[in-house]
Amino acid sequence: MKNLKWMFGFVMMSALFVGCDKSNNDSVVQNPTCAVGQYYSNGGCYNQNGYVNPAATTFPIGFYADNYTGTTRINVVNSAKMKELFKYGMGVCDRAANNYGQASCDYYLSGRMAIVIQLPTGPAASANSLLATLIAQPRQNQYVNYYAQLPSGSGLLSTALGYLTGIYLPDPKYYTGATRNPLQLQMTVSSINNSAGFEARGYGDYWTGYNTTLLAIQVPQGKVENSSFNFNFLVQGVNAAQGVMSRCSTPNCGL
Repeated sequence: MKNLKWMFGFVMMSALFVGCDKSNNDSVVQNPTCAVGQYYSNGGCYNQNGYVNPAATTFPIGFYADNYTGTTRINVVNSAKMKELFKYGMGVCDRAANNYGQASCDYYLSGRMAIVIQLPTGPAASANSLLATLIAQPRQNQYVNYYAQLPSGSGLLSTALGYLTGIYLPDPKYYTGATRNPLQLQMTVSSINNSAGFEARGYGDYWTGYNTTLLAIQVPQGKVENSSFNFNFLVQGVNAAQGVMSRCSTPNCGL
């Protein structure tokens, strides 16, 4: 019995992972858009037969919005939907049953975020498509940053049994979808409000829990010829964020 108690104590201690000043890499490798009949996932184009090497595509027109430069704006209007996006669409937080510090989606909700849209030209470009990039970083505290996760009760029991038997079962509460940060999606563009604005729609990345979830960027009044316009970011048809997008002044929007 003493050995069993000691073993559970060891599992409890080992289940808690704490790290200081967790680094974040928001660099993006530019990706092309995909042709009709293909879907975009993790930096490449695919059809029913697998990966397709796409033709060269460039992005001379782009707009961005963020909540940290002061040159544009993003305001979260539905915290629950944004946290769902961070977890299931990007896989950056709330992956375990219990999450603390920068493992928690609350830290991403109060951290830095950016949305970039780019309109393509080139052999594979489509007049009714764009590439959307979403970037998220957790809140950075001035002195100490930490990252901690704890399994569920059943996950803890599975770890204990695995320690005894060598057979480890996954924690049913742990999210196993892919991590996509930046998240890049090819979206279909259509006119709205009697052509006064436009809307871009697409589904989440194929390897995430959001692979059948509709995401949309709405511009009620505005065109790509403008220098800026208001936008709404919708998750499952619910307005999750809104703000102002400005035309990019750097090549490839700095991505």
